[in-house]
Amino acid sequence: MLEPDLIDPLAFAAEKRELRGSLSPTEMDERVRSHEYLAGNTAPLQIVLRGSKDKWQRPFLDLHVGGSMPLVCQCCMKPVEFELDENAHIVLFADEGRLDEAMLSDDELEGMVAEREISVRTLVEDQILMAMPYAPRHENCGVPTGAADSGRPNPFAVLAGLKSSK
Repeated sequence: MLEPDLIDPLAFAAEKRELRGSLSPTEMDERVRSHEYLAGNTAPLQIVLRGSKDKWQRPFLDLHVGGSMPLVCQCCMKPVEFELDENAHIVLFADEGRLDEAMLSDDELEGMVAEREISVRTLVEDQILMAMPYAPRHENCGVPTGAADSGRPNPFAVLAGLKSSK
């Protein structure tokens, strides 16, 4: 369980709070719970959220999400374990202008405008979705034998022949 869900991010950072808990994808919103790559239920993921200030006295949130998630291999369509070990350092800004200025000067900066309340669950869900592989697959999962060589000529070989004849 991850409680509380709603936090004041500026107060959380100023008071250097820490929140620890777990959350199962089945407890998350539709984007994660019904994701096409999710291969069934998964054990709860471990979450740690810490707040503090950086050397420029900007408030930030450090988020860690870790655990194992079974995903559907896009090659063989069988479950493949995906080890989630994601960290985000999110700097909080008072307004969009300051955020834009900071992002222009540091292209690796992760930042957001600090609202009165944010949902920790939504932060976690967003982090999971950004971390999921584009096309999960087993490390040694190849195309089944015979599928790659159907006996037909490669259509690109014809194009290569046309290019070389000029």
